Amino acid sequence: MDRHALKIPCNTMPFICEADYSVTLSEMIHADRIVPFHVAIYLLRGAMEILEDGICYQILPNQLFFLKSGIHHWGERPFEAGSAWYYAHFYCAEPEDGMEELPRGVYYDKRVCLGRNENEKYLVLPKLIDDVESNRIEHNFEKMLEAHVHGNIPQASVCLWQIFLECVYRERGNLTGNIYVRQIQEYVRAHYIEDFAAGDIEEICGLSYKYAGTLFKEATGQTIREYQKMLRLGKARQLLKETDRSVTEIAQLTGFMDVFYFSKVFHKELGCSPSEYRKTYVPGI
Repeated sequence: MDRHALKIPCNTMPFICEADYSVTLSEMIHADRIVPFHVAIYLLRGAMEILEDGICYQILPNQLFFLKSGIHHWGERPFEAGSAWYYAHFYCAEPEDGMEELPRGVYYDKRVCLGRNENEKYLVLPKLIDDVESNRIEHNFEKMLEAHVHGNIPQASVCLWQIFLECVYRERGNLTGNIYVRQIQEYVRAHYIEDFAAGDIEEICGLSYKYAGTLFKEATGQTIREYQKMLRLGKARQLLKETDRSVTEIAQLTGFMDVFYFSKVFHKELGCSPSEYRKTYVPGI
């Protein structure tokens, strides 16, 4: 275990003190500092280097990185030009004496009733984890920032907990490496803007669409179409933040040929309209 890995008690909630979207508008090196809060950084594009207690971490797109409170961290090299990321600063109590790590394979959603002592455990978060395949960590970051912007700290904290759980499940191998699932993911990532048919999925993995969909749902928690929608919305969010293209044009570029349907889906998933989202994430200069 990394000596600076975050240990999160299962019987308490984190408190987010700041969360936002950032982008490099000029040469930037991470501040040399020690802070009283933990830091979560989700890189959207570019690259950054951060040292923590002398250990160098290279962060790439679709990776989540945690810094521990009270530990000296700094940067020595500038971030790659155009780098963009989400970040959250949060407080969380340390595990109490006598607490044990949540055992491998034990997930509370499988039980209905817990005794008080059964919840006195903690999660250990990985320092750096990939989110390339499902983007569920990014999606929870989006919801967390949206809640934080509107002052809903409890909801933002729930989203942060979802990120913690996603990290731990993935680190423990709860998401299967099924080759069929990977084939489907690769195909959908390459064709998510198109209206592919069930036969296309059957051809690339050699399974019936129904069975392929069952494997995919078990491994990722999403249907194949939900995964496609998530990729489309992810691209739409990127275009809203990084370009001045109209909402109608962005809808067409991301496979939503009907701008009204696009706005409806966007609002349902993100809790705001595309125009409102753009206003929230336009970086200050």
